[in-house]
Amino acid sequence: MAFWGKAWVWGLAAVLAAVFVMAACGDNKEEVPGVTDDEVVLGTHTSLTGPIAVFSQISITTKAYFDYVNDTKGGVNGRKLKFLLEDDAYSPPKTVDLVRKLVEQDRIFALLNGLGTATHLQVVDYLQEQGVPDLFVSSGATEWVKDPKARHTVFGSVPNYLAEGVVLGQYIAENFAGQKLGLMRQNDDFGADGITGIKRGAGNALEIVGEQTHEVVDADLNSQVDRLKAAEADVIAIWATPRQFSTAIKHARLDLNWDVPFIVSLVSANEFSVALAGPEVLEGTVSVNYIRQGYEVDDPGIAKHLEIIRQYTGTEDATTLTIYGQYIGELMEEVLRRAGKDLTRESLVKAAESITNFQCSVCLFPASMSPTDHDPIQGVYLVRAQGGRWVRFGGPISYEGALPGSMTVADLKK
Repeated sequence: MAFWGKAWVWGLAAVLAAVFVMAACGDNKEEVPGVTDDEVVLGTHTSLTGPIAVFSQISITTKAYFDYVNDTKGGVNGRKLKFLLEDDAYSPPKTVDLVRKLVEQDRIFALLNGLGTATHLQVVDYLQEQGVPDLFVSSGATEWVKDPKARHTVFGSVPNYLAEGVVLGQYIAENFAGQKLGLMRQNDDFGADGITGIKRGAGNALEIVGEQTHEVVDADLNSQVDRLKAAEADVIAIWATPRQFSTAIKHARLDLNWDVPFIVSLVSANEFSVALAGPEVLEGTVSVNYIRQGYEVDDPGIAKHLEIIRQYTGTEDATTLTIYGQYIGELMEEVLRRAGKDLTRESLVKAAESITNFQCSVCLFPASMSPTDHDPIQGVYLVRAQGGRWVRFGGPISYEGALPGSMTVADLKK
């Protein structure tokens, strides 16, 4: 009886060992955070509240586009897309806590379109350390795209601020040569990159008579405008959010009766600056753009965009921010499609780097990336505020292949 007992135990042990080996080695698949057979979980930090809450339209629209893809296409490669939005109110300390939650508790597959330069700078290294793909940051800071080798998992989304500044600086040099240039910027990488670009683009064509800075929490920019008026600036280049930019131009026009031309970052070239400042005050302001405008309702891409946002968000009208949100959704959908059914974080990064001339339905320029280029959109049009709309003028301006760190006017192709 003892003999058969031992034999039975040894036999059971052998069977269990075989089962263990088969389970460990059978298909040799490791668990991928945020990925199941029927779902992919993505997350972001955004500003649903706080000083730039209007930008919440971006992530809300991206989520709406994913809902549309889930309903009409069954998701991507058989997996539904789940998008978690965490509200950091544009506060860097909150961003840190919320992104840790997304990674360590929600176990997201990738972080998509984290909003803000100052906020995302607090988490970009953490995401890299955790191996979490950091796709299409909602900021044009050169920090994300200047060195893809050092930041293998990080990708930009909008035209980088330095390149945007070079384009607008060239415009200033061509139209205001020999005059005085006043500079205003948010006191972070957003403002620093843009104004660096302005200086490169303008070169020695103008005399710079002041560089005024402000914090994102400042109530208005009146004193900065006052100082540039005292310096007799003939034109002002400003890198600010819509709320603060509108205080600057309204103070100049309505309080000081000063018709100095303003050149503004694309961050403020949208419907919200028009609403805050007023169409008459904004008239003639120049900026750049790279996506279609909400008033282009006859364009098939915008027509479809309106259908999506009306059905999935209840929003009636398209804006620059909703259109950008759909661009992000379409680009992410394409990357996931290319990454295939056997989805891993590394396959996602490789898929992003394989994008070549991807034309989203609401974009003016195709997106291209590679292992040495994580800056998808490298082209803009000049736009001018006319009758409450941002209207394109001139032809497309491309700087495809230019590295942000060394970019100059010589890289611009018209």
